[in-house]
Amino acid sequence: MTIKEILKKYNISDATLRNWKKLNYIDNLTDIDPTDIDNILKQKTGIRRNKRTSVNCIIPTSYINDKNIIPIIEKIIAIKNKYHISNNEILIETILKILTIKKLAIPNDIYDILGKRSTNINFTHDFNKIKIKYKENNDFLGCLYMSLISIGKKDINGIYYTPFKVVNQIVESISFKNQKGIVDPGCGSGNFLIQTFKKMRTEGISTNHIIKNLYGFDIDNIAVLLSKINIYILDSKIKFHDIKVFNADFLNDDFDIKFDIVIGNPPWGKKYTNQEKNTIKEKYDLSFSKLDSFSQFIIRSFTYLNDGGSLSFVLPSSVLNIAVHENIRKFLLHNTIEYIKKIGREFDEIVTDVIIIKVTKTPGAIHHMCLYDNQLIEQQKFRDNRYSNFLISDDISYSIIDKIKKHNCFHLVNDVTYALGVVTGDNKTYLLDSKTNNSEPIISGKEIDKYNMDYSKITKYIKFEKEKLQQVAKEELYRYKNKIIYKFIGKKLYFAVETKGTLTLNSANLLCLSDNYDIYYISAILNSRITQLYFEDTYNTHKVLKNHIQSFYIPDFDQKLKCKLSNLSKNTNPSPKYNEEIENLIYQALKLNNNEIEYLKNRFQ
Repeated sequence: MTIKEILKKYNISDATLRNWKKLNYIDNLTDIDPTDIDNILKQKTGIRRNKRTSVNCIIPTSYINDKNIIPIIEKIIAIKNKYHISNNEILIETILKILTIKKLAIPNDIYDILGKRSTNINFTHDFNKIKIKYKENNDFLGCLYMSLISIGKKDINGIYYTPFKVVNQIVESISFKNQKGIVDPGCGSGNFLIQTFKKMRTEGISTNHIIKNLYGFDIDNIAVLLSKINIYILDSKIKFHDIKVFNADFLNDDFDIKFDIVIGNPPWGKKYTNQEKNTIKEKYDLSFSKLDSFSQFIIRSFTYLNDGGSLSFVLPSSVLNIAVHENIRKFLLHNTIEYIKKIGREFDEIVTDVIIIKVTKTPGAIHHMCLYDNQLIEQQKFRDNRYSNFLISDDISYSIIDKIKKHNCFHLVNDVTYALGVVTGDNKTYLLDSKTNNSEPIISGKEIDKYNMDYSKITKYIKFEKEKLQQVAKEELYRYKNKIIYKFIGKKLYFAVETKGTLTLNSANLLCLSDNYDIYYISAILNSRITQLYFEDTYNTHKVLKNHIQSFYIPDFDQKLKCKLSNLSKNTNPSPKYNEEIENLIYQALKLNNNEIEYLKNRFQ
């Protein structure tokens, strides 16, 4: 099939298809075998299927500050399961109970959106026994709602409500005085709005002024109801229908209003339908339409942001350096990045590191200072980075990397073939614990050390029946005798020369180099601290990708030094540790000073 036919049939992008070619998933782009595409998609969807189809629910404990709420929610869920009560009926009873405690009138919107109350008398009797100790600085309703939604639904829609700790950190960093128009464009059940309201009150701003200027939008009508209830109970003076939280699509609906502050946690990784993709393509530049949903929220927010206004978002850390997010980084660099704060893994249900970023709308801005964690840096440094990435080295790291770049270097691009290890599709079935007549050893990533391969560490064997395996590279690449294999997963680099033509699993990928390269010299450089430094400070990831390796700087030292490093590398026993003799020769050749050398040794043991 042609590229055009493949793109139409499988609804994938041209860039994705070409990337699969680069990764050797497919052989060519002129006559594509659709079964190859089927196998690739089967592998990728299989990884995600369990999560997306999961009907399990968990309580997001990090979402709230008061952990005494957790056992209350557990009791509510136990009663729901006992009597097979719907989510909406649970929410109705909980809302009514809270409003009764607060002695507030019951808005009809509750029934309009959630429907009728349960007629199960036994359920109502048991539910009324539960004591709900409601505290205003905790979104009890939002936590309950998240506990009722399946993991699959949250994954498909990119719904992960923001932990209280993160919300509080953002809100406390903002002064809301003299600000007109504050909005959370994907407000969920209103945790940002609750904390913003409370912060504005501490700044002496009247409830009336807050209600006039505080906005929220969300496509989930139940979340919008919960958000309005959460604000409604904050002050008895508030009229429910004055609350400016709307069931609307911030990305695609149009609003006749401007804001001084945009705040929140936009959806990440939302799985768009084809119709939604087409709508986004009409609204936004094509280069952005293929990216994560948070990119559209950033662009749309700037459309409604006044000049001098600010955006404060929680985002996945991938926005800092992943190449596919280059365009959104360049978009932000046209304004003033006030600060970037790395806050690690704060969400219960996702393992992604997250950041907080604050950007002020200053069209045409070029030269500004940015607070990067606790370091004040020039924003121009971001523009100078590869892919305009937002990773910044400290001064001594920057000095070392600068010396590498200024040295005569080359990259592993020409006369190098990259290939992935074998994907069996079912390791339990195809991997053997002992050798048989028809099997051969296969290397996994955990068995790779630096410099050279220790074949005695191999623990698995396989019958190499290509037609039964899910995905394999060309066999001649595995059998190649002038290659380097490396760990695919891990923040520490491990490259080993492999000379026996041994198979590798997909946790151990490979570089097949032409005879123009001295593989032992290349191994010495790839395993060095300088390459480790460049990798960490440029990419900050636990995956070692082809484009990462291609960007590594390989110093083109004089032939005498190359031979010395090659011999040292060739005669180094496989080890997770650095060969200090190799390291010291590299330091001398790059003219690193004592402080720089000590820095490298202390940082990378």
